[in-house]
This record gives sequence, structure tokens and C-alpha cells, in this order.
Amino acid sequence: MEPTSVEKYPSKIRVENYSKGNVQSTIISFQDVRDLNHFKKVQEVLIDVFQNYCKISSSDVILMIGLGNDKSTPDALGPTVMENILVTRHLFLLGEVEKGYHNVCSFVPNVMGNTGIDTTDMIRSIIKQTKATKVFIVDSLKTSSLSRLGKTIQITNEGIIPGSGIGSNRKEISSKEMGVEVIAIGVPTVVDLRSIDESLQSSFIVTPTDIDFLIEKLGILIGNGLNFFCHPKFRQK
Repeated sequence: MEPTSVEKYPSKIRVENYSKGNVQSTIISFQDVRDLNHFKKVQEVLIDVFQNYCKISSSDVILMIGLGNDKSTPDALGPTVMENILVTRHLFLLGEVEKGYHNVCSFVPNVMGNTGIDTTDMIRSIIKQTKATKVFIVDSLKTSSLSRLGKTIQITNEGIIPGSGIGSNRKEISSKEMGVEVIAIGVPTVVDLRSIDESLQSSFIVTPTDIDFLIEKLGILIGNGLNFFCHPKFRQK
């Protein structure tokens, strides 16, 4: 599928936008977020992309969801991002909050193999309890391209299916299913070598050797992007 538009930024940052009907998707490609200067430039682009996806009003309650397993580093992107989220819902419950901050809460549902509870069911219950109006979901992805491994951020309003990358499909988490606006954010952290070399008889799932450091940096990058988007005042400090 060809992108509907392509934007090129300095430092070889590329943004590809895809649109079909009401479905909007974006792929941000970059070189190396482990470089501080490049990190900051990717962060600014990420904030701009978020602003193209939705607008936040003072009445919105924003729920951040970190999918994945923090005990498995390649799958720990979602929980790591949540560690960097500035949550404010408890402050809104206590009273007035300084202008420039919005009502944000976060949740890490873990994986069904550890909880025995379907992730979608948990999220639906929390949306009801918190009266969330917008949901951002972060998850690790599987890719068939080595060039995208840890070097792209994918954003879509189509939602996500937990575990789909490894074949353990669950119920989808989408605007249609949740009844509120859902934006999914993902980064490819593993690649199946069989998708690259069809002569292989078995699947070999591989990840970068420095995946620990990469997940940490991506967690801060996406966390900062979401914080600065949701809390303009925080961005100014």
C-alpha cells in the first residue's frame, strides 16, 4: 500500500501517512534514538503526529495502556512507556489542577498467560470506571523487515489485537469495541527470520543485542511524546 503523503525531516527522519476511509496510520522512520540529538528531533516529530490524530479538550479523560510483559525485554515496551507517563487523574479527583495539564491515568494489564483475564475485558472495565474518553495503547510489534527493527514508530486509529504478532490472537482493542477514541502506538522489537529467509524450516524470533537499552530509550521517547502532547504546560518546563 502506497502512502497518501510523505514528509521528510532533518536527520533522515521520514513520516509516511496512510489513509483509507476513516482509518489513519502513520509510520515514523528514524536512524538511532540512542543519539541524544536525534532522540530530541524524533520526539518533536512524534508530538506533531499526535496532534494530527486528535485534539484534547478540558473535559477529556485520557487512559494510557501499556500492553506486554515486563519480564520479557522485547515485549516490555508498553510497561516501560507507562513508567514514564505523568498521571494526573488522582489530582483532578482531589480538586482543581493548574491550566495546561489534562486528566491522565495509566494501566498495565500484563499478559493473559499471567492473569488469566482477557486484556480487552480489563480495559473495557477500566474505561467504564474512569469514564475515559480517549485511549492510547502502546505495544511491541513483530516485523518482517530488519530495517524497521527498533527504528520505526507506528501509529494508527484502527486499534490493535494483543498477541497478534505471535499468533495468539485475542479480542481487538479498537474504537468500535471500546466505544471511545483509541489510538495504538507500536514499535517493532522482534523479527521472524523465516519471513526474510523462506528456506528456514523453523521460525527464529530475533531481537537486537542491545534491546534492554533500546527499550529504555524508546520508553522515554514515547512517554515524553505523550506527556508533552497531553500536558502543554509540562512541555514548557
